[in-house]
Amino acid sequence: MSGDYLLKSRGLSIYARLPGGEIEYVINRYGGWFMEEKELWHVRKVTAEEYESLVPNKGAFFNEPRFTELNKNKADEVYYLILMRAESARFGVIVGKIGTEARCPFSAPYSYPVAIIGESKQETIDAGLIAMEEYLISEGIRSIRYIFPPLFYDEHLLSGWVSAFYRNGYRVINLDISYALNLDRLNVSEEQYGNMITAKGRKSLRRARRSGLDIVKCETEEEYREAYRIIEIGHEFKGFPVKLSFEQLADTLKLVEHDVFIVRKDGVGIVAEFLYRINKKVVQGIYTGAHPDYTECNGMNLLTWNTIQYYGKLGYKILDKATATENSEPNYGLCNFKESVGCERSLKYTFMKKLG
Repeated sequence: MSGDYLLKSRGLSIYARLPGGEIEYVINRYGGWFMEEKELWHVRKVTAEEYESLVPNKGAFFNEPRFTELNKNKADEVYYLILMRAESARFGVIVGKIGTEARCPFSAPYSYPVAIIGESKQETIDAGLIAMEEYLISEGIRSIRYIFPPLFYDEHLLSGWVSAFYRNGYRVINLDISYALNLDRLNVSEEQYGNMITAKGRKSLRRARRSGLDIVKCETEEEYREAYRIIEIGHEFKGFPVKLSFEQLADTLKLVEHDVFIVRKDGVGIVAEFLYRINKKVVQGIYTGAHPDYTECNGMNLLTWNTIQYYGKLGYKILDKATATENSEPNYGLCNFKESVGCERSLKYTFMKKLG
C-alpha cells in the first residue's frame, strides 16, 4: 500500500482508509479473511422536512418526524440522520441528544434505523452502524442508547441490527418480554378462539358475556376523557400512575390514526383502551386500564376479543399488547393475563454503548 492511510479497528473489522476509497478487511468467525472494496460511508444531518421526503417508509409512527417534532423539547438537540454509502441513502434514524448521550428514541416506547431503499444486507447494516458511531463521536456524543421494538415489527431488519450491535460492543441493558396477538391466527369464531386460549381465559370470557357488558367506540371528547379517567383510576390503584396528561395524549392523537374503546356495565365505564394504528400491519394498545371495583366482570377479556375481531376484519396482522416487564423483571400477573387471552411473547432489546 502506498500513500497516506489510516487504520481503524472496530470489533472484528480493520479499516484502511486510502485516497479514493476504503478497503475493509474482516476477520470471520473461523479466523479466515475476506476483502471487499467499499465506497466511503458518511452521515448527513438533515431537517425534519428533508427526512420526511428522503425516508418514504418510516416503519412505525414513533419513527416519524411529526411525532418527533411534537416531543423535541424533551431533548437538548434532535438529529435527523441519513446514513449514506457514497451518494446512495441507505438508512434513516432519529436520535435525541441529552447531555452527552444520544438516545433512539428519546421520548417513545421504541425506535430504530429504517432501510430507505428496501435493502438491509448484513454488511450494509454493519458498515452503516460504524459510520453512525463516527459521526456521533464527532458531535461530542459519549454514549448511545437504543430501545428497539419487539422483533415482530420487522424481524428481518431488527435481527440484523441486533447482531451488529452485539458484535460491535453494545451491551444489552434491558431485555423485556413483549406480548402480541397474532390476528391471522386468532381472528376466528368465538368458539374456535375459546379453544385456542387457556382454560382461565375461556372462563373469564364466558363470565364477561354473562355480565351484561357493552362496548362503545369513542367519538367525542367527553368519551375520550371518560376513557382516560377509567385508565387513570386503574393505574393509580395498582401504583403505576399514567405518565401522560390527557392534554399531552390528545396532542399525540391528533397526529396518528387511532381508536378508543370503553366497556360499560349498566352505563358505567369499567374498562378502556387507547390504541394507535402504528403502521399498515400493527396496532398497538398504548393505554389500557380497568376500574378496580368491577374486576369480577372480566371486561378486559371481552375487550380483547372485540379488538381481535375489529382489527382482524380491517386487515391488520398484529395487535401489540406491550410489555409485561419493568427493567426486564416480569410482572407475573400481567404475563399470566396476556398469555391467557392468546398473546405470544417476543423480545424487546435495549442496547447501550460508551463511545470514543
